Amino acid sequence: MNAENFYHTVCSIKDKELLRKLSVITEFKSLKKGEIIVRDGEIRNEIRLLESGIARGYFLNTDGKDVTDCFMYRRGEGIMSYCQLELDVPSPMTIEMLEDGSYYCLPISGILELLRYYPEIIVYYNHLLTISLNTHWKLQQVLNQCTATQRYQWFLTFPELAIFLPKMNCNITEIIVAIV
Repeated sequence: MNAENFYHTVCSIKDKELLRKLSVITEFKSLKKGEIIVRDGEIRNEIRLLESGIARGYFLNTDGKDVTDCFMYRRGEGIMSYCQLELDVPSPMTIEMLEDGSYYCLPISGILELLRYYPEIIVYYNHLLTISLNTHWKLQQVLNQCTATQRYQWFLTFPELAIFLPKMNCNITEIIVAIV
């Protein structure tokens, strides 16, 4: 699928001129399992939208232990921390691919310029923020109101992620915290 089709079908962008302008500033990237998209502290002035695969965001806790913070697995989902749309912001986490995958990459400066003329971009950005907020809220409910067994069962409702349980080097609570 080319960038224009991706933005039209996955991101629901309808304006033909905007689709053309987005595709002009877009770069398509493929990554292998284990490749790093961004490292903790690194500044990346781009937005990455998942086309395929699963990415994991993690940070090191005060003991130096790898703690999974989030998974990105939905097509069109932002592969970035907090869906940030700002320039020169260091990443608070490392994001790596858990399996082979690909994404569309856009410069934030280009998006900010297009925002001035195309409200459809704001609509999609708000959509990403709403999904993130709703998922975070549900996660907090599960973490604070459910037993460990109930949290595990809830996690299993995400089959695309549950397959990684035996392979991950973290406990179930850390994994459940990561469904954001």
